Amino acid sequence: MRVLRPCLKALLTGVVVLCLPPSLVAQASACTRMIQVPMAPTGYSVFVRQGKPDGVYPEMLRQIANTSGCKMAFTVVPRARLEMLFETGQADVLIPAIRTSRRDRHGIFVPLLYTRATLIGLRQQGVSPPASLDAVLKTPALQISLVRGFDYGDAYVSWMQSLQQQNRVQLESDPVSVARLMKAGTVQYTMMAPYIFAGSIAQDTRVADLAPFIQYLPVPEVDWTDSGIYLSLHSLNESDRNHLKKALEEAARSGVVWKSFQQYYSPDVLSAGSKPR
Repeated sequence: MRVLRPCLKALLTGVVVLCLPPSLVAQASACTRMIQVPMAPTGYSVFVRQGKPDGVYPEMLRQIANTSGCKMAFTVVPRARLEMLFETGQADVLIPAIRTSRRDRHGIFVPLLYTRATLIGLRQQGVSPPASLDAVLKTPALQISLVRGFDYGDAYVSWMQSLQQQNRVQLESDPVSVARLMKAGTVQYTMMAPYIFAGSIAQDTRVADLAPFIQYLPVPEVDWTDSGIYLSLHSLNESDRNHLKKALEEAARSGVVWKSFQQYYSPDVLSAGSKPR
């Protein structure tokens, strides 16, 4: 079979396809069983097309499945359920995910790019946005909505818990639900990786018109961190885990993930919350 060189090709349908390096294609050993891959919509990195996961990470994993001999079963679930499935050993992978101490107890992490969460809100003429998470806490009038199951580290979790104690946060199942609350004026800010929010609203006509008015606000409490994939310590045997880890590390070195992100997202969204390793 002819092997394509590393590339990103745009099909006639407009779907971006990841082409993995020859070193991945050459791998022949297969995983010992079907790999369970539940996914939650997260912008263009994971979205749903005809009931199935698609986007940057599903395409990458399908290419790895085809070239490594590991068969994968993809399903769509809410983000909070995805976290629960992973922690209880019912999901073999968690993607996308930043590295946290809590997740390290359940899986081996493979970094794919750098990311950071920012405050996200609508520009308001004559209104200065908060410059930190602490400033949000000290401004009782501000209402916040966050996605249930998102985790951007200890500072984020502590901030969320403080907001909950003040009854100032609404937890939603996905970024579009958060954007709808923002459009209605029910909440003023959210916090997540900019590419997740931008990709999510771009795909939903109910909130796509918010895009020109969105501002991404980095905060000092949350720095750049690794984003990638966790391989389960509970459900995967060592052989399958090592096989997948090797394939994913090769994909990361090839830069295909970052190239795919550049196909989907504008430079301002990427610069606000993503950069290559």
